[in-house]
Amino acid sequence: MVSAVSSQAATLNPLAYTALDGDDNAKQPASNTTPNDSDRGPATQVSLSRDALDRLLAAAKQGPDAAQQAVNALLQAGEDRFAAGIQAVHRRGELAKINSQFTLLDLQDARQATNKAALRALQEGYDKMLNSPISPEITLNAADTAKALQMLKDAGRTLPPLGPNFTYGFVKDGIQYNFRGDGTVTTRKEGIATSVEDQQKSLATRRGMMDFIANDIRDNSDARASLIAQRDALIGQ
Repeated sequence: MVSAVSSQAATLNPLAYTALDGDDNAKQPASNTTPNDSDRGPATQVSLSRDALDRLLAAAKQGPDAAQQAVNALLQAGEDRFAAGIQAVHRRGELAKINSQFTLLDLQDARQATNKAALRALQEGYDKMLNSPISPEITLNAADTAKALQMLKDAGRTLPPLGPNFTYGFVKDGIQYNFRGDGTVTTRKEGIATSVEDQQKSLATRRGMMDFIANDIRDNSDARASLIAQRDALIGQ
């Protein structure tokens, strides 16, 4: 590649300067020219191939007007290449944004499967609590409490220290064992209310959880289709 320039003097000598337009400190004469005051006009650096330089020199032989037209054409071509480069950078940036949005949708879709499974489980528990008859809680006697503690140990569980208001739950064969801080152990059928009040509280809790999860379930198909269209349009540019 060879460097050539446009300037007032370049109409006569297209190799007069190698400075960028507006950079006064950089306006140095090319090594093969003799500087003089009349040559110091505005200049823009352009990189030329040998073929382009030959065409420029040929135009210079046809006169100043032809030479200026040739230089202007070369400068325009350079500006067009620069603009195309800027557009390419912008396009890559937009594609990166779209790819990040695809990643977000993938994460949301993965969460949807978990949410739907949780919603099904909650609905099953809700229906069971609603439709099953009340089954009161039973307080175990000393012998049955010892059996429950042994069952817990056999399951590889260790009963943690419990305060007076804390309960440790353990479920086996559809029976929930509640180990309380005061040392007593009670049992209840898993998922079955022990009283009307217990049923109402449990149903309200499950409804709240289901509503919360349902609000997080969404169909991303339209958003995904829109991103695909945007991506394809950018790639096609």
